[in-house]
Amino acid sequence: MAKHAFLLLSSPETPGKFANPLTYARQLDEAGHQVAVYFDGAATYWFDGIEDHPDPAVRAYEDAKDLGLIAGVCDHCATFKGVTDAVEAEGFEIQGTEHAPDVAGLVDDGYELHIV
Repeated sequence: MAKHAFLLLSSPETPGKFANPLTYARQLDEAGHQVAVYFDGAATYWFDGIEDHPDPAVRAYEDAKDLGLIAGVCDHCATFKGVTDAVEAEGFEIQGTEHAPDVAGLVDDGYELHIV
């Protein structure tokens, strides 16, 4: 089986760019692939007012979260965008202001990158 890392960079104002890759991540996981999802850039705004986002996107997020597919949120971006409290309220830790994820490390570990 393969390894897949989804790097979500899109603003939550485009809910299909959240729902679709999160659904693909779940499908790959269910098929036995190793999956990691990262929220980076404008995607960190997702955590501010999750309940206000369209249902299909929220459902896809909750499924991915319940399956443990969300590997992290960029500390730098969450801090810069002022959403650290909302990120931490969802159970993800923000430690400092380092940019994440380490894409070179992911590739070295055999992950195929999917950037949305």
